[in-house]
Amino acid sequence: MVTLIDELMKEFKKLKRVRGNLFHNFMSFVNIYLSGMNDDKYKKVKNNILNYILVNEKDIKMKLIQN
Repeated sequence: MVTLIDELMKEFKKLKRVRGNLFHNFMSFVNIYLSGMNDDKYKKVKNNILNYILVNEKDIKMKLIQN
């Protein structure tokens, strides 16, 4: 799960302009990035990933702030 989150962070950081709250923007990015999956099985996986990010909010924020 951590490697997937790290890869999503790399893609998120490639965005040229990120304004506002980094964590909220990252959550929106992950939701949009993973919403291309149409199968119900993947919707559960997407929800699990989003829940994992919410539970580990402090760690994710620290990783987002670091270069």
